[in-house]
Amino acid sequence: MTMLGKFKNAVKKDVGNTSTTIYTAPAAGSYVIQCDIACTSNTGVQVSVSVEDSSQGVEVFLVKNAPVPVGSSLQVIDSQKIVLEEADKLKVVCDTTGKTVDVIVSLVENVNLEPTY
Repeated sequence: MTMLGKFKNAVKKDVGNTSTTIYTAPAAGSYVIQCDIACTSNTGVQVSVSVEDSSQGVEVFLVKNAPVPVGSSLQVIDSQKIVLEEADKLKVVCDTTGKTVDVIVSLVENVNLEPTY
């Protein structure tokens, strides 16, 4: 079995209290391997990270209302794999208005798990 893919980062600066799509998976799908959120506000915030599953028509939380103190960051995904199929979205929202958090997601895009002979 081979895993061919392209390593990539998806970043969003100044995410606030509107649900923001950080990444949308391409047709071949992706593995999310890390998601870090940094508080850039003058006060602590609470963040939620979710996956919108396009084939199921549902949105599920990876973390909901997790605290991120001033000057700190939160590692939501760390070295495990979250599989995103075609058109699935990784989304972030903060409980505070304004430009409050920065987000970086590391992933492998266009993953092929079919056996090769």
